[in-house]
Amino acid sequence: MSLKTRIKTIDLINSKQSFEFNQSGNLDIKFGCNFTDAKNGIGYESNSKIEYNILTFNMSINFDYQAECGRCLSVDSFDSKNSRDFSLNLDAENDYELDLESEFIDFEPFISEMIIEKLELNYLCNTNCKGLCPDCGVNMNKNKCNHDEKKLKESPFSSLSQLDL
Repeated sequence: MSLKTRIKTIDLINSKQSFEFNQSGNLDIKFGCNFTDAKNGIGYESNSKIEYNILTFNMSINFDYQAECGRCLSVDSFDSKNSRDFSLNLDAENDYELDLESEFIDFEPFISEMIIEKLELNYLCNTNCKGLCPDCGVNMNKNKCNHDEKKLKESPFSSLSQLDL
């Protein structure tokens, strides 16, 4: 089920006190070696209000994600959480392009930003990860290669090793 991130602007404007809502579902996000998809759940809750055309809200999210190792390409699953307070002037330009004249206010940019700030750009499954064999592509953490290593002299760049740098 897709994550519902839009609320009716009129509901938010007409609420006398703060407007509370929570949702859960799936949202596709890809960042570096990390991703969320239909297998990963995201839940969020928010308490928001508009006073004098300033939207203020706090948001808490819980989410599952997967990360692919940058060396061996193994995929691991994680769960995380984040919370943050936002305050936006709706009369002026804002980074999220929210407008009270529109029918809905979409919280997806806020949720995406909160997820991305918790992810590592270059995930490694282990600091001692051996990665993939450059010749046959086998995962060196799980298997050992049985092929002969190339001799350094066979490489067209072997003469560079003789330079005194």
